[in-house]
Amino acid sequence: MQTDPAVMSELGGPVPHEEIPAAHRRRLDGVANDPWWFVIVTEHDESVGEIGIWETDHDGSVVHETGWTLLAAFHGRGLATTALGLLIDRARGEPRFERLHAFPGVSNAASNALCRKFGFELLGEEDGGFRDAQLRVNHWVLTLR
Repeated sequence: MQTDPAVMSELGGPVPHEEIPAAHRRRLDGVANDPWWFVIVTEHDESVGEIGIWETDHDGSVVHETGWTLLAAFHGRGLATTALGLLIDRARGEPRFERLHAFPGVSNAASNALCRKFGFELLGEEDGGFRDAQLRVNHWVLTLR
């Protein structure tokens, strides 16, 4: 996923192949300690994306961020919609999640539409980043309880 130029177009471009083993190790370590990272699969059990919730620092406070990626060939099939709906339903049952934050790029129409669809409130635009890329993002928040 992270080496695919289309998948990573809103996140500053593909991750170089030599950085993938370390990134994969960090993700596996994170899932081992806090299993809120999932693979998005088709009805034929093809792995086509990922979605999750993780803790992140935002303006000096720890928040629960959600995000997702999906291979371009599988856009428009409702897979991300289904995955986000399932993730939100599951997160509502977890007492530590009071709010979910999402930070899609301002030009990422599909991800911003998902936030609107699920009732996230748009707090505004801000500067964000992923790896070394500086990004302009929308800050959305969904109150779960």
